[in-house]
Amino acid sequence: MRLRNEQARQTVPAFVCLLAAALSLPLGLAGCSEPSSTTSGGSNGAGKVDPALQAQNSEELFVSPEEEKRFVSGTPDSKVPFPEAEFVKAIKLIDQLKVAEAEKLLMSKLDDAVKSAAGETKLGQYCARLCTALHMEGKDKESLKYAILGSHIFYKQPAEKRPLPRWFFNVHLHQGLGYKKLRMYPEAEKQLRKAINFASSAPAGQVDWNWHRLCLIELIDTLEHERKTSEVKVVKGEKKALEDSHR
Repeated sequence: MRLRNEQARQTVPAFVCLLAAALSLPLGLAGCSEPSSTTSGGSNGAGKVDPALQAQNSEELFVSPEEEKRFVSGTPDSKVPFPEAEFVKAIKLIDQLKVAEAEKLLMSKLDDAVKSAAGETKLGQYCARLCTALHMEGKDKESLKYAILGSHIFYKQPAEKRPLPRWFFNVHLHQGLGYKKLRMYPEAEKQLRKAINFASSAPAGQVDWNWHRLCLIELIDTLEHERKTSEVKVVKGEKKALEDSHR
């Protein structure tokens, strides 16, 4: 399914639905590390940020040290089964746009997921799926929490246990969109660039080019808020090159 170019800017929810659908594919693992930047460099610019959010580390606004320790550094309990059935059912509900039901289902088994898979890839994927449902409900801060936790879990894995690139793309995309919604533009830029880099470097079939394009659109808008005129031109050129390559 391909989105029409003229609709892309208005279709972030549909975009997230497509992303959710992609995450319903088999959960095969493949070593994945963060790629080098392929878009123009991202120094902090002059975009206005909510003053109440400037004083703290951006991740600490959404994830407490206790949550970080429990989700990322905890020790799994082999006696607690991972809620696989709920994890699978949730993506079906998301595909049907029953996102409130998906959130409720995932939240009902979140404690079991953490106990059974603390610090492991499966819990990172569970967090990524939960952040998708929360984002589609417009719960940006809650979505950011689980995107951040998911990314921390993914990056702590040894190469052979890291998930496929689409999972990294998911958590960076949701962080980028969440930070942008909250007008935290430097943080949004950083995360959108990471999502774009994964889209650019992922093996064929991992990240649809329309998702890559939409990330570029969101990055352009973010850079415009930061008044980074020269970088806007560079990313617009990348967007045009991507579009030309798929005509």
